[in-house]
Amino acid sequence: MNPVLYLWFLLLASDTFAYIQIIHLKERLEIVSLVGTLNEEAHLHISLSDKDGKTIGGHAMGDLEVFTTAEIVIGELSDLQFTREMDERTGFPELVIRPRSENTTSA
Repeated sequence: MNPVLYLWFLLLASDTFAYIQIIHLKERLEIVSLVGTLNEEAHLHISLSDKDGKTIGGHAMGDLEVFTTAEIVIGELSDLQFTREMDERTGFPELVIRPRSENTTSA
């Protein structure tokens, strides 16, 4: 059986923080993609498909409820540090990847 989700909050794509749209989905949906980073604050992008194959995607927000099962593989890159820093050019906190210093402990 495919992973089916029941309760979702999605932050839809926007070109500015001035227009942020969060939608609430309460239906059975299949995860077709889930990617992102797990730091102090998770930053996850998700694509969901309904029974007709219609797909919607965005940033996964809040608590997510799985109806049946979800198979999720998590990889660790222990020599790298992932952070988000405000980018003056884009106006968004962007992903920054740096070598992890030897005196930095893994979260």
